[in-house]
Amino acid sequence: MRRWFVVGNDYVWPRRTARAARRYARDARGRVCGEAYLPLGADDFHDVLRRIERADADAVLMLLVGSDAVRFNRAFAAAGLDQRCLRLSTLMDENMLLGSGPEATADLYSTAGFFASLADQNTMDFHGQYADRFGVSAPTPGSLGESCYEGVLLLAALIERARTLDVSAIGAAADTVSYEGPRGLLSLDGRHVRQRIYLARADGLDFNVLAQLRAPHELL
Repeated sequence: MRRWFVVGNDYVWPRRTARAARRYARDARGRVCGEAYLPLGADDFHDVLRRIERADADAVLMLLVGSDAVRFNRAFAAAGLDQRCLRLSTLMDENMLLGSGPEATADLYSTAGFFASLADQNTMDFHGQYADRFGVSAPTPGSLGESCYEGVLLLAALIERARTLDVSAIGAAADTVSYEGPRGLLSLDGRHVRQRIYLARADGLDFNVLAQLRAPHELL
């Protein structure tokens, strides 16, 4: 994939991510051939889809959130672009696949630190505990739900290490904190969680995990 088109909501996360994507595309001898940013709640993608088609993009980097991403997936497939152009999202979980529908998820990829279909012991234990607590018919705990739960675990670990609710003290203790969660033992490094990131492809209403991605410093 050499020619990428970025579609995102119009706020800081998509724009900062697109900035990094342009740099990585150049390093990989590709290019970002177009960008479009839409307000939250967008539901008319006609002009954006025409721009993607005219740009002759091989792939779309989706930086849309929630129902915006769901509506975009449906419009993308309805326009027939899913037959010629793949999509990669860094924010797409199983519940968003369900909202999009299996007919709108062909050649759709996602990256995340957690997928419900991961077949490791930590994930299976998490699903078992979740089912015991909420029942087997409860909504799937995808990457977004898992990250919210993990955020609470991280906050608890930070407060326990700092022994106070003072924000500056919590920040000072951040680089010495590790915690155990649904993804196993994780640690903070430079106030960011050092974590495993996976690439998965949509398969109907679920994700098929293809690979664990290497961190940028591991590619040097």
